[in-house]
Amino acid sequence: MRGTLLSDFPAGYDGTAIIERLAQVLDPELDEPILDLGFVRSFKLHSRHARVELRLPTSWCAVNFAYLMAEDVRRALLSVEEIDEVTVGLGDHCAAAEIEAAVNGGLSFAEAFPGEATGTLEALRRTFLRKGFLSRQERVLRGLREAGCSPVLICALQLGEVSTQADTIMIRQPGSELVECGSAATLQRYLERRAELAIDCSPAAPLIVDLEGTPFSAERLQAHYEAARTARVALEANGSFCRALLSLHPINAPGPSGSGSMGGRHVQS
Repeated sequence: MRGTLLSDFPAGYDGTAIIERLAQVLDPELDEPILDLGFVRSFKLHSRHARVELRLPTSWCAVNFAYLMAEDVRRALLSVEEIDEVTVGLGDHCAAAEIEAAVNGGLSFAEAFPGEATGTLEALRRTFLRKGFLSRQERVLRGLREAGCSPVLICALQLGEVSTQADTIMIRQPGSELVECGSAATLQRYLERRAELAIDCSPAAPLIVDLEGTPFSAERLQAHYEAARTARVALEANGSFCRALLSLHPINAPGPSGSGSMGGRHVQS
């Protein structure tokens, strides 16, 4: 959905790098880029001031999720050398005024909703990071299984024994040639999330570990794979639902009205 983004840059300015930086911002729950999801309505840069208009699938998307996305957009763009100020808009979201005032003013979630919200959203953010970890790991595991790797081999693999060639993950099974087992991008995203969660990424660390960094036994691996697959399917289902909702409301049309809450999203996961 990047092709639907309405962008406005100064004459002669190449905005590719800025758009790519914006593409690194993820929906915190779905673990997908907000640009790919179609959540960015427009972007404008003028006099080092970036203005971003988001459009969420419904106007009642959970307030905490909307705040996290808006905050992440602002932080990402402020890291760009050519940008000194960022203004994020949330269109017709039910809490747009409160979230915009807080995010654009550098205020916390609790300050945005005094008397309603307490503390920070870091615990929620970490929950999403952990779900994304399982989803990303499932894709790595699936590639290994489809390549014929046994549970014993998978559990014994260390990060230093996994390499990439072109766009492919490569491992060497004992006594055999190099085996292709998935895309390099899948491995990279998995390693990035491991690093975010401070899970060991050294060459001697096991490739497949739990959220505490503990390796699995061959006997436990199947149950873990099924749990990780469930997490991945749930995220993909939510993402598909969001895209379906957005497709009902063209980018230049107003979204549906509704009332929001601090609680769950349009689809529970």
